[in-house]
Amino acid sequence: EDKMSEAEDDGRKKKRKLNTHQKELLLNQWAEFDTSVDKFKAQSSSLENSFVFNFVEGSLVKAVRTGEWLLLDEVNLASADTLESISDLLSDVSSRSVLLSEKGDAEPIKAHPDFRIFACMNPATDVGKRDLPTGIRSRFTEIYVHSPDRDITDLLSIIDKYIGSYSVSDEWVGNDIAELYLEAKRLSDNNQIVDGSNQKPHFSIRTLTRTLLYVCDIVKIYGLRRSLYDGFCMAFLTLLDQKSAKLLEPIIAKFTIDRLKNAKSVLLKAPASPGPDYVQFKHYWMRKGQEEVQEQPHYIITPFVEKNMLNLVRATSGNRFPILVQGPTSAGKTSMVKYLADITGHKFVRINNHEHTDLQEYLGTYVTDDTGKLAFKEGVLVEALRKGYWIVLDELNLAPTDVLEALNRLLDDNRELFIPETQEVVHPHPDFMLFATQNPPGLYGGRKVLSKAFR
Repeated sequence: EDKMSEAEDDGRKKKRKLNTHQKELLLNQWAEFDTSVDKFKAQSSSLENSFVFNFVEGSLVKAVRTGEWLLLDEVNLASADTLESISDLLSDVSSRSVLLSEKGDAEPIKAHPDFRIFACMNPATDVGKRDLPTGIRSRFTEIYVHSPDRDITDLLSIIDKYIGSYSVSDEWVGNDIAELYLEAKRLSDNNQIVDGSNQKPHFSIRTLTRTLLYVCDIVKIYGLRRSLYDGFCMAFLTLLDQKSAKLLEPIIAKFTIDRLKNAKSVLLKAPASPGPDYVQFKHYWMRKGQEEVQEQPHYIITPFVEKNMLNLVRATSGNRFPILVQGPTSAGKTSMVKYLADITGHKFVRINNHEHTDLQEYLGTYVTDDTGKLAFKEGVLVEALRKGYWIVLDELNLAPTDVLEALNRLLDDNRELFIPETQEVVHPHPDFMLFATQNPPGLYGGRKVLSKAFR
């Protein structure tokens, strides 16, 4: 008891004496602290339900956990450290796992017994493609897939699957298409035709099936043979230089439109209007958009511009495939697209590419809103996709390869865009069209050659 009372005395002696001014200052500081505590309480309660930074597992981790089949497309474009991080998934079935080091986990996630991993790649002989590291490649079972157009029977069955129902009264049409395709490929392989930038054109089964899909889209308006002529001109002819085009155009006509008695009049005559939702341009019909149609009387259409414009109109008729417009600077590439968008009532937006273009410019990024919370703001491309705009990606071959390859899924026939930040897959509005413009590589500084697969 005596010891305790001594300690109390010492405690009283050690207490600081405060003068009035110090006391006031200290009270003010406590009052400020009290207000900031209240503020923090209010913020924390509003943030509790929407806490921003959270580790979101990607498609790979979900597939590993739940035993889904996972496809790594264009696997030889992935960086070496990305491939290294999944190397444990390529080992024996019993020891397959993945470690989430970003999340701070020490224990790896064991793969579900049903989990399977597949990968696709083009050979490393093309621009931007590289070989897989041997350590990774040796763990895969490898299969080389040849193009199905090597066999005429395969080719005929593919053609029949697309247009069989339209060719009942025209039994030779399947053979004509197959012969025309093989002839175009032969000319390309023998270097008899070149594209506008003096490169060898790349014709593949994709070029053919897109032509046939396009034919199915427009056949009800233009009839089968004219649709085939337009389709082949769009996919096989418009990318060639003038000399090559003069060589291939008569061959396209021979196998398509020339089989008709009145070939010339069929080509130059506009068919009957397909309905009120269409706008006429020369002898073509274009589908209207959601905006007001804006006449463009000041736009000068010279014979040269008209020829290019007809090619563009033809390519937009299917409303499905992306279009690359290549030509020298100030040739009016973007203004042609804008003109067509205005006269058909489509909203027109553009993205200017440069060497430091970031994928965020396309897809979006996190920004703080009025309340100080982080929210994902979608980019121009995503908005255009959702609302059905016509978008032009200017100077496409200036953008870095990784940005271009991220667009691969959108340019493919299944047309979808994946946003990694929100883990969302966006499908395009039916009116959405994607255009890209570029100067020919080699003639202008910094412009690279696009890979064959991408082109």
